[in-house]
Amino acid sequence: MKMTEPLYEKHKWMMAVDTSTAYMTAALSQGELWSGELTSRAERNHSLYLVPALQNLMDEAGIRSRELGGFAIGVGPGSYTGVRIGVTVAKTFAWTHGLALLGVSSLEAMALGGAYFSIRQAEPAQEDTVLVHGGRLHAMDAVLAHVRHTGETIWIVPMIEARRGQAFTSVYEASPAGWRCVAADSIRLTAPWIAEWTQMAEQDRPDRVLFAGETAMHEEAIGTLEGVWGERVSKTEHGIRARFVAELGRMRWERGDLEHVHALVPNYTQLAEAEAKLLAKGK
Repeated sequence: MKMTEPLYEKHKWMMAVDTSTAYMTAALSQGELWSGELTSRAERNHSLYLVPALQNLMDEAGIRSRELGGFAIGVGPGSYTGVRIGVTVAKTFAWTHGLALLGVSSLEAMALGGAYFSIRQAEPAQEDTVLVHGGRLHAMDAVLAHVRHTGETIWIVPMIEARRGQAFTSVYEASPAGWRCVAADSIRLTAPWIAEWTQMAEQDRPDRVLFAGETAMHEEAIGTLEGVWGERVSKTEHGIRARFVAELGRMRWERGDLEHVHALVPNYTQLAEAEAKLLAKGK
């Protein structure tokens, strides 16, 4: 169930968080600017470090919880425990302080960040702890400006490791026509899934395919596509950063596309039935 209040106001502060991977990432933003972002490896310890990290960000920016107007949260898919903790904290903040609650696909945030970093190629890969100060929320504008200038269509494939040959994944497209989701967020057996959408893409082949995030355990599957499409396939290790959750959250807030605090649930996602049977047979 959606709600339309509180209305978006540019001057209001927004917290953005994602805990769907081994990394905990949080950022504060106001209007088109983000003032600080903290990304730290905190696997299995999100419950211990998340709230103190949010407090540290607010202290550094000199604001208090009551000055927040919105909370954008990565709803997954990804780590079951991590996503649950992040969504619970976001709902608690939103309920306690009367904030706009914005649910954002963790994979879409990873895809947007991967596309942006691949264009810039200047940002260092994610280390165990990264604290970044300030910048503009303009990744979407930069990505779309790039593809409109080059005229190319890029498919971005974000990946979060799910073990046993599986990944939480999807396909997003950046083209002169805009940004869209080509294949919905899901958990997939990577090898047959890549083969499936490769056939689909033969009829409307993108100019480039970019795999983003946790790709290391799926090199063989990705390699089959590289064998066919060659240099048109690339990879980036950039994971989810909260500034991109913030950007997508701001876009939803401006549209009035808010979540009801009691109705928002994590996107745990399930393996498609046919793939689940294939995996069970493999065991």
